[in-house]
Amino acid sequence: MSFQDYFRDKVCVVTGAASGIGLALSEGVLRAGARVVMADRDTATLASAAEGLGALAERAQPFTVDVAREEQVRRLVEETASSHGRLDVLFNNAGLGGTMPIEQATLDHWRRIVDVNLWGVIYGVHFALPIMRRQGHGHIVNTSSIAGLIPFPFQALYCATKYAVLGLSESLRLELADEGIHLSVACPGNVASRIFGTPILGERIEGVPPKDAMPTDEAAQIILAGVANQEGIIVLPEAMKEGWRLYRTELESSEEFLLNMARERRAAYRAADASR
Repeated sequence: MSFQDYFRDKVCVVTGAASGIGLALSEGVLRAGARVVMADRDTATLASAAEGLGALAERAQPFTVDVAREEQVRRLVEETASSHGRLDVLFNNAGLGGTMPIEQATLDHWRRIVDVNLWGVIYGVHFALPIMRRQGHGHIVNTSSIAGLIPFPFQALYCATKYAVLGLSESLRLELADEGIHLSVACPGNVASRIFGTPILGERIEGVPPKDAMPTDEAAQIILAGVANQEGIIVLPEAMKEGWRLYRTELESSEEFLLNMARERRAAYRAADASR
């Protein structure tokens, strides 16, 4: 089934919708004919993003929410279902990145990234499931990462949360399969988004995405196609699929590659510290 057919007339919630993959997912399902509640904690950027959708904005509702706050997520999910009569698809997409030496990670770093990347997903699932069970259908799409499949060095905090999101999603996919409720988990590699300028703690900075970063609209198209086909794990782009395959099947060479990455990143951090 094409994702245009799958999402036509659906009621969707997308978190992290003010920019990046979240905004591209919102635009994609809107173009397919869905109604979308676009949720984000950045009210001003969210309003600008919705305005930029032009005529599509008629079926989009901006909703300010911090996914790390239980009550705010409850209100987002329950008010969406109440206003529209149902909740068809929930995209738990909001998240933080995080690459740093483990010795620089404070407990505040840990709490913040777990609150957003993991608790934000847990809250969404917790409040959406009763609604979807009552209506007898639904689809929850959680955003993990290729770092939820491959343990990249110097990303221990990020990997911890993204591995957890993947495990949660896959377990629930099997548990809920016979209830008409589907689970998908998106595992993107580098995507050109604001995540590269958003630290775990502190104000946003001007981050530069890696040269191999995929455009957000291309990433969204792949994710939406996978969701429409009810795929469990959606890995993108193709190079990341191959990397995941190699990690599972060629352990010795994969270990050497990741160890070399760790050494290179350690040297880069030491050089940066020395230049300060």
